[in-house]
Amino acid sequence: MYYQDDFAKVFRKEEDLHEHLLDLDERSWWKRVQGKRIKVLAVAGNSDRLTPVEGEDMELLTYDTLKNTGLMIEAGGEAYLLGSTAVPTLYGRARISGAVLAELERKKLAGILNECLALSKGKALLHFSEGKIRAMPSGDKGKYSIIQMLDIFMAASAYIGEGFDKTSFAGGYASHMLTNAAWSVKDTRMIDAYRELLKHYGRSDTSDMVTNVRITTSDVTASGVNIAYSIQTGGETILLGQTLKTVHRGTDGIRQVEEHIQNIFSYYKETLQGAGKLMGIPIQYPVNTLVGMMHKKFGKKLIAETAENFKSENGDLPCTAYDVYCGICHALVIAQSKGATTRALLELEETISQCITRRWQDYDMPGEVKY
Repeated sequence: MYYQDDFAKVFRKEEDLHEHLLDLDERSWWKRVQGKRIKVLAVAGNSDRLTPVEGEDMELLTYDTLKNTGLMIEAGGEAYLLGSTAVPTLYGRARISGAVLAELERKKLAGILNECLALSKGKALLHFSEGKIRAMPSGDKGKYSIIQMLDIFMAASAYIGEGFDKTSFAGGYASHMLTNAAWSVKDTRMIDAYRELLKHYGRSDTSDMVTNVRITTSDVTASGVNIAYSIQTGGETILLGQTLKTVHRGTDGIRQVEEHIQNIFSYYKETLQGAGKLMGIPIQYPVNTLVGMMHKKFGKKLIAETAENFKSENGDLPCTAYDVYCGICHALVIAQSKGATTRALLELEETISQCITRRWQDYDMPGEVKY
């Protein structure tokens, strides 16, 4: 049903997201195999070797795969098509990388991968979903831990619905690479803590504030279980620090995820102090500082638009690192207006939140900075 490698869907209702994940869960499975027994084949000329997948149209699956990876995997006497999301873990297992690999003729690429895979050690954990192999992380003990996405979002819905004053589902997104859901939350505890922090630094904000919780995860190794928290004030989104993460490695699975969900407030109240410290860092050259902080970590065009927006809103008069950080956060609005993908926005949020812990004074320099 969702076999296309470029499948993506937006959800307006929480129950629709849950239903989608349940549907996927019922048609997904995992299988451990010896890494050396994995064989890569080009789909062209070998499609007759494919193992039929119940409920799936093999012709459509094959056509979609030929448009994308063009590869299939043989292991344990069975053969399955390879989805695009599995390529990074396949290359990782083969210990090979490089942009040129995507340009190789599929048969030649399969041969190179097979030579490398013959040297691999340990087991691979094949993840099957919607008729294709979507990932193949390590299957060795203590390596990759399976955490079902349905369990994650059911736990999140249960806690967020009961743990905050007032909540509403802000939307969800699912692809073969990532799944995320966001809630708009009236968290008076965090809002009060934020107002107290502003007061401590001689500031105030009387606007109507709303906090947001977003959970992002992946079952193809693209992400752990990441919980992000932000405050919306005056039409701007302020990220309150780096995401609270549960990695798919040597964890207690859903139990650790549940603990993190339950500790959202305490974790982000602590990280709020880190963001608050930026209010005590004076910045003499804010535009230069903003450009310096974003250099090499953001696209040049986004840096330029963010800098120009900051100058139009604040000028280039001395301010604090917190003011500059809020200016960098505005890059999210710009990127979204330019049609950035959900995954790109999530990566951008992570990059922005990392700015909090960097040495701001190192970028506060006079002179003309090009961007």
